[in-house]
Amino acid sequence: MDPRITRRTGLTATALAAAGAVGLPTAAHAGGDPAPRKDRPSAGATRSAPSWRPGGPHRHPWDRRGSGRILTERRPDAVGLDGERLDELPDILRAGLEFDPPRFCGVSLLVASQAGIAYEHADGHALRWQDASTELPEDQWLPARTDTIYDLASISKIFTATAVMQQVEQGRLGLEDLVADHLPRFAENGKGEVTVQHLLTHVGGLPPFINLYSAHPDIESRLGAVLTVEPTSPPGTEYVYSDLGLITLGLIVEELSGQGLDEYVREHITAPLGMTETMYNPPAELKGRIAATEYVEHHGYLVHGHVHDENAYSLGGVAGHAGVFSTARDLAVFAQMFLGGGRYGEARILRAGTVRDMFTDRIAEVTGVGGARRGLGPELEAWYYHSGLTSPYSGTHTGFTGTSLVIDPLTDTIVIMLANSVHPTREWSTTSVTRREVSTCVAHALGLVPEELRGGWRAGQEDETTATLDVALELEGRGAPELRMELLAHLETAYDVLTVEASADQGETWVPLAGHLEAKHQPPVEIPDGQITGWGRRVAWTGVFALMEGEEALVGEVQIRLSLTTDTATRGLGAWVGRIQVLEGRRALVDTDRDADRELVHADGWSRPS
Repeated sequence: MDPRITRRTGLTATALAAAGAVGLPTAAHAGGDPAPRKDRPSAGATRSAPSWRPGGPHRHPWDRRGSGRILTERRPDAVGLDGERLDELPDILRAGLEFDPPRFCGVSLLVASQAGIAYEHADGHALRWQDASTELPEDQWLPARTDTIYDLASISKIFTATAVMQQVEQGRLGLEDLVADHLPRFAENGKGEVTVQHLLTHVGGLPPFINLYSAHPDIESRLGAVLTVEPTSPPGTEYVYSDLGLITLGLIVEELSGQGLDEYVREHITAPLGMTETMYNPPAELKGRIAATEYVEHHGYLVHGHVHDENAYSLGGVAGHAGVFSTARDLAVFAQMFLGGGRYGEARILRAGTVRDMFTDRIAEVTGVGGARRGLGPELEAWYYHSGLTSPYSGTHTGFTGTSLVIDPLTDTIVIMLANSVHPTREWSTTSVTRREVSTCVAHALGLVPEELRGGWRAGQEDETTATLDVALELEGRGAPELRMELLAHLETAYDVLTVEASADQGETWVPLAGHLEAKHQPPVEIPDGQITGWGRRVAWTGVFALMEGEEALVGEVQIRLSLTTDTATRGLGAWVGRIQVLEGRRALVDTDRDADRELVHADGWSRPS
């Protein structure tokens, strides 16, 4: 038998003995941490979503030629952050703790920018519950601290992806290598054409999850089940977030390196980075610093000190999809390594080009407009938790236990929120609402809304709403009429949409207005159907829209409306509108820089500072 399997068996036996378990659960499973399932966006919104790719010879944000800067503690204002906005974060976390039911039991937060740790905060409890309905005596509660150790769950996948890319750099592995060339059993059930890149990007056709922990008697049979699983689709045709693909990639790393995945990650990633509090299978003496996770009815005990994910636990606590424990500070070092182009201090973990490859989307052709985005491991442009920091370049991953790591290369910012949202049960709330609020607060602290728009109208901060901003006027037919407005749009692509439209029949029917957006140092963005969505390049635009219906200029009494519709979940900074003008030739019929004209604008669902 493979010695690494023998070692895994020993780890599992030790963990089971320590926990006093007599068996494994037969129903509950973590099943990874996929993004929320959503219906496809409307065909109209998909067609009209503008391209926000930067024009011209701009440097790719992940073209990192960094100096390998190390993290140091800095004042917020020294690294481009508004400390007063960051001071809103404790109330955001407290609201999550006091929600009914709580969104998490304890939480540790870290914000860093430009290699400066600017903010840390912890609240709640790392341990509070005895089981799903009974609290421990208060003297046994453990407060969450900034150095609390958390089960990272699926953030572990980024460690595995890093290990895989190290093998690629060393020439032992190719992204287009067939998985079966390294693990022959993987070819069973028609998976012979699946490549390493397919698994890294979750388009390998594998199911998201299978029960390993109770459906198979030992580690060898569990790994065999992973390798021989039947696919659900041909490779490269469908995005399905799969734990099994990362388990398989972890096995490839073990096969090529001759080491267990935990040994490999320690020797080649965490030890060189000085991440001494990052590990698989933390020792018993650290239990007092580890956040507890779930009470498992079948076991009759609370999971505390070993991995929560049942499949990872049944594989000895070491697997490609889950198993890593860490603190916010240690995880920040890992993130800063990516921002440093694969280097942190004197430690070179990856080449700069490899980092760019990892954080470049590979699946847009599979998922389409508004669909998931994946690099070689990292999750990109994830509105559901990047929120106000979302761009096509933002990464990286979440974890089912309540953890998340956001890296924004456009501002060199890291946001880490580690929580134990499954303590005492996964049946309570999700952390995603709080994740979004935290990311958006940091975005405002970075000043991502241009100052000239902050005094204007804003909307799009609420889910499942329609907000309208409209003005009625008389067009006199003395020249080509047009609408001009100052605008920031940061809206979940194809799901949250701002429509520019007009009505010439007292609102009975509305026609979309074609136009374009223009800004200094930016190529124009065409808006052919009057619909604006997406990240907007974080730029203040001037929107120019001809007041036309077909080939004819609108005349007479006309209503002009900005209608912003959001879907049921996930949002960014929303839309911000400053000066609005309606022009006929050189004559301004409406100009909201004039006090009287501002009063002509009717806002329903849009707010404006008083």
